[in-house]
Amino acid sequence: MARFKNRDRFNWRHAILEVLLITLSIYFAFALNRWSENENEKKLESFYLQNIQKDVERSIKNLEFHLRSDTSQLKGAERLDHFLEQGIGVNRDSLIKYLNSFNTNPEFKVDNYSYQSILQSGDYRMIKNEQLRNLLDRFFLDLIPSVVSSEGYYLDRLNEHYFPIKETVFLGKSQTFLKIERLFDPVFIDTVWVLPAYIRQEMRQLSRALEAANELLSIIKKELA
Repeated sequence: MARFKNRDRFNWRHAILEVLLITLSIYFAFALNRWSENENEKKLESFYLQNIQKDVERSIKNLEFHLRSDTSQLKGAERLDHFLEQGIGVNRDSLIKYLNSFNTNPEFKVDNYSYQSILQSGDYRMIKNEQLRNLLDRFFLDLIPSVVSSEGYYLDRLNEHYFPIKETVFLGKSQTFLKIERLFDPVFIDTVWVLPAYIRQEMRQLSRALEAANELLSIIKKELA
């Protein structure tokens, strides 16, 4: 009879052990799932950062190219201004070169496809570094539009004031024969005189954007390391 009573006794030790095993199994399942989610988020963040890095690198090349172009144009404008003020120091071939240098500035190309894509996807918070997100916003939403606006203003001034007057300085359409006396027309002198200010303004915007782009690239590389 005592033997049957022992059989009916509840085994608390075994029950507690089973509860612990079930609890630990659930805990480890959740932990594994969370680890998997974190790994997927890291891979996705790395994917976005790599693509944004390409945007920034292309932007740096574009900014550097435009800075070199503006430096050349500024030199031309300053030499023209010096010639018009002094009447000496620049030969005819150089004058033609400087007069035509303002035709060679291509439109600034904005490379922000990856940045716009992550914004539109709603995954922007996948980039965990808040400082990096703020710098990206400043670069793509403030500095680059300022460059485009400054360049647009400069090109508008060229199209409105410089190019029409410049055509009167040359004989024919070949733009190889100068009418030197036309260079000293007061309207032309005034137009050339303001060009350096426009170019320097654009160069300031380009330099600010380039500095921010290099800072961005450094931070992105650290995040990906």
